[in-house]
Amino acid sequence: MIRLGLLIAVSAAVSPVSLTVTPSVVSPGHLVLIRGSAGSCPLGDTVTVLSRAFPRTHTFAGVPAVWAKVGAGGRFRVTTRIPAGRRAGRYVVTARCGGGNLGVAAHLTVRR
Repeated sequence: MIRLGLLIAVSAAVSPVSLTVTPSVVSPGHLVLIRGSAGSCPLGDTVTVLSRAFPRTHTFAGVPAVWAKVGAGGRFRVTTRIPAGRRAGRYVVTARCGGGNLGVAAHLTVRR
């Protein structure tokens, strides 16, 4: 009986999967904040955030990527600078954790 109560308490502490980029419209050379919740991805695990808008410092499957550590409640946050030469356009931002896609996407518009 106690185990069931503990399971419910732990499940309630995990936030639903989410992903946001702030600001959602940015000029090349500026920083963006990516944050969200990786759901039940374990504390201390790594979230890989992918977008062709990001610098190519790191990549995953050929797509520029940045990494964030999973904190309490599955939350994560990371900043990155949009390259000065990035073309204007609308870019999709996705995230993965634990070997799978989180199933959410955000959009970032780069303007000149």
